[in-house]
Amino acid sequence: MVDFHPHLQALLTDGGFGPMRWFVAFPKMDLCHLDYVFRHRVLQMLLRERRIDAPVIRTRLGWRHSGFSLRNAVRIGSDENEGRRALWEYILRSPFSQEKLWYQTKPGSVIYLSTRHPVLKRNFEVFSAYDWLAALTAHIPNAGEHRVRDSGWYRNGSRGKRRKAQGEATTALVESSELSPSEAKRAWARLITQVFEVDPLVCPQCAGAMRILACIEQPEVIEKILTHLGFWPTHIHSPSAEVPVAIFPATGLIAA
Repeated sequence: MVDFHPHLQALLTDGGFGPMRWFVAFPKMDLCHLDYVFRHRVLQMLLRERRIDAPVIRTRLGWRHSGFSLRNAVRIGSDENEGRRALWEYILRSPFSQEKLWYQTKPGSVIYLSTRHPVLKRNFEVFSAYDWLAALTAHIPNAGEHRVRDSGWYRNGSRGKRRKAQGEATTALVESSELSPSEAKRAWARLITQVFEVDPLVCPQCAGAMRILACIEQPEVIEKILTHLGFWPTHIHSPSAEVPVAIFPATGLIAA
């Protein structure tokens, strides 16, 4: 339930490229051998970093169940672009869902729905506001720490070499300041559409194209405009409000 459980998820090619640039598919893998190698490499790394000692490793290796698991059941064809997109969205998904979140204003507590826990015998957890923020910040990477890494055929160096060989630009990344205003606008709208599946530059009333007139950053002006339109949640500032900030139905709670 929003706890931090370190694990790796990877999108890999099911094969490799030979010297003649032919792609050769891998034979069927034995996950037991991969599990064995992965487990020993992780334990060796923890020993090298002095996070554990040799007795702990001997204890872990003596377990009936190693505590490690591998799964490669999801396979996507080379022409399944939507399948790759869906898999990336799953890998990069948020650690929590707003649809499962319920905030109680008076006690200042957060209820988060989940699947039924086999030990706790319930499908929800109650946090204080500070404990909830602490649980979420555990998912924020440290400064300079990357959670997503590309390697092999997909790494920046490989892509740059292919672009150079094809006579294209060798720069792997383009700074936003180098984009023209029209290009920046299209990129911004495209990313919003990709995340929220709603085009922000299409009018929801007439489906016509909209254009940006101004960028408003002053909080008091934003509140005034949204209040005039009837979109500002006034109950947020009322300490005696009975309606929670996150207005989602908190139904289906199961207790022991």
